This record gives sequence, C-alpha cells and structure tokens, in this order.
Amino acid sequence: MKASTEKALQNALIRLKHGRTKVVDKKRKISISALAEEAGVSDSTIHNRYPEIAAEVREIIGKEHKTQRDEKNLKLKGEKSKNRELRAYIEQLESDIRKLTSINATLGDENAQLKAELASGNVVRIR
Repeated sequence: MKASTEKALQNALIRLKHGRTKVVDKKRKISISALAEEAGVSDSTIHNRYPEIAAEVREIIGKEHKTQRDEKNLKLKGEKSKNRELRAYIEQLESDIRKLTSINATLGDENAQLKAELASGNVVRIR
C-alpha cells in the first residue's frame, strides 16, 4: 500500500505542477492540502509518512514565492523609475509656469505703461 500511495502522491504532484488536475481546481496553487486532496489522502499522511514529498512541495512553494517576490520587486523598481521621471517632469513644468508668470507680469506692466502713455495725449497713434 505504501508504494501505491507514494506513486499516487507523485502522480498527483506532477498533475498539480502541470495544471492538469483531476480532483482539485486547475487554478489552485500547489500546497500540501491540494496535493492530499488530489491524491485522495489526508494532509497528515503526507506530513507523517512522506516527509520527502512534503519537503518537495515546500520547495516548490518557496520557489513560487521567490519568483513572485522577484517579479513584484522588478515591477516596483519600474514604478519607482517612472515616479522619478514624473517628478522631474512636474518640477520642469512648475519651473516653466514660474517663468511664464514672470513674463506675463512683465508684459502686463508694459501694456499698462503703454496705455497710460497713450491716454496722456503725448503719443499719437498711427494707423
């Protein structure tokens, strides 16, 4: 019986790895409980009688976690880079706004001065 149970566990683990399960949902993550359910045994059977299979499942889970972590870290670095670029762009736009505000104020003053000169009567408008 032990050999057939071990073979059933190994086959179930292969099916879980490849997403071709017969009992559990195909989208379910690999875990000892998913393996037990797929093989038709209890979780404790895997833990107590087949520790090498339990260790293999834990190793697979660890690799998945590392892969997910690495993917998330890579995405995070990309987002941080975008964030830096956008902050620099915002800073440039704010600088442009300050320059344009200054130019606008200067032009407003010139316009007011020209209107005052025109209103004083000392200036003749040429059409």
